[in-house]
Amino acid sequence: MTDALIVLRMALVRLGFMLGSRRPLERRVVLATGSASALGGNLEAIRAEIARRSPTIPVSILAHRPAGALAGRCSAAIHAVIAGYRLATSRLFVVDDYYFPIYAITPRRGTMIVQTWHASGAFKKMGYSLAGKTFGADAALLRRVRIHANYDLCLVSAARLAPHYAEAFRQPLHRFSSSIGVPRADPLLDAAWCEHSADAIRRRYKIPPRHRVLLFAPTFRGERTTNARHSDDLDLQRLQEVLGRDHVVLVRLHPFIRSRMKLDPELAGFAIDASDHHDIGELMAASDALITDYSSIIYEYSLLERPIAFLAPDHSAYERERGFYLDYARDLPGPIFETTEPLAAYLRAGEFDTERVSRFRDASFDVIDGRASARFVDDVVLPAVGGV
Repeated sequence: MTDALIVLRMALVRLGFMLGSRRPLERRVVLATGSASALGGNLEAIRAEIARRSPTIPVSILAHRPAGALAGRCSAAIHAVIAGYRLATSRLFVVDDYYFPIYAITPRRGTMIVQTWHASGAFKKMGYSLAGKTFGADAALLRRVRIHANYDLCLVSAARLAPHYAEAFRQPLHRFSSSIGVPRADPLLDAAWCEHSADAIRRRYKIPPRHRVLLFAPTFRGERTTNARHSDDLDLQRLQEVLGRDHVVLVRLHPFIRSRMKLDPELAGFAIDASDHHDIGELMAASDALITDYSSIIYEYSLLERPIAFLAPDHSAYERERGFYLDYARDLPGPIFETTEPLAAYLRAGEFDTERVSRFRDASFDVIDGRASARFVDDVVLPAVGGV
């Protein structure tokens, strides 16, 4: 991002904030994301709980996914002004990722800003932890904006992971809490919800009874989220040859990836592109095992205590480009493979160490009782805005 664009974007946010600052604070919750066109994850879980428990509390949704071309820039400009206005007029502002408008202003007294983050655990490095990495924040941006500033509260899944987030956000440890839990993980702890979701996914994608379902959910590649691409490391043809006709693979690409994976027609009935499915939790509930590389999905998937395997032939290069908070070779909840052949043989044999997954889960979550959304409303929303 050029200096001129950064200055313009800051000016637009501050214009909206200035206009809003002339008005009294409203008893309002804003749920905002700068990486998607609709709410999901923690923000959607919080929205649903507020609607169920306290429907009289006004809730505003700001969901904007960056796009190129003139139309995308015009949309971003409008969003910047609106976000600034809502920051100035709302008592509670909740985000789930990097969100530029927060960092461009000085919040008013009486406004609480909460970072729920979109990923549990602490896997890939982020924020200020990326100093010196090719994936790091734009130098021009860092000269003008203190990213990840102005948070009053940040949710983490476990207290032992808070120092990583404190480093990434350059925020004091006391602003991080694991006592609430992870709202979006609540459904995965509900056996009835998981069973219902699994049935719905099988019906939607016409998966035959007794077929084992594998979820392939890799993270994206590329130095920027705006040019994200997927890897071609998994040989789906070879996987089909080894696993035979009693398996199905649900392919879920990272939401940042705009292009679709081209599946060979010969894979029909075996590999299914489920990238457009709105709720990855439902895909997790429907699957019998997970294949991934560097995705933080491993944390929530561990709550199901089902097998996890890693296909990561480029992990050394990824370490140099992005880096990890954990020891990739030692700390993962499943075996690492560099090619499809041994991965397929492992899945075919079916000899899985789910105790390893359970240990990872226990180390990654301090609270797993399925009531995180309710606690967020009780401990954050109601004290911030009042009302029932």
